Amino acid sequence: MAASFRWLLQLHKDVPKTAKFYSQGLDFSVNVCTLRWAELQSGPLKLALMQSPCDNAMQNGCSSV
Repeated sequence: MAASFRWLLQLHKDVPKTAKFYSQGLDFSVNVCTLRWAELQSGPLKLALMQSPCDNAMQNGCSSV
C-alpha cells in the first residue's frame, strides 16, 4: 500500500486570498475560511491554511509556501 497525505498545513500571510486561489484556481472546496485559518478539500486531501506568525515575511526570513 502506498503512503498518502490526508492533511497538509501551509503558513500564509493572507489566508483568505490563498483560499480564494485554491478554490477558484485549483477547484478546492472551502469548508472554513477566516482571516487566520482556512480548511479546504480536494477529494481525500484536506488542506489547512494558517496565518503566518511573521508580520513581514521578507524581513523575518519567512515565506508564504
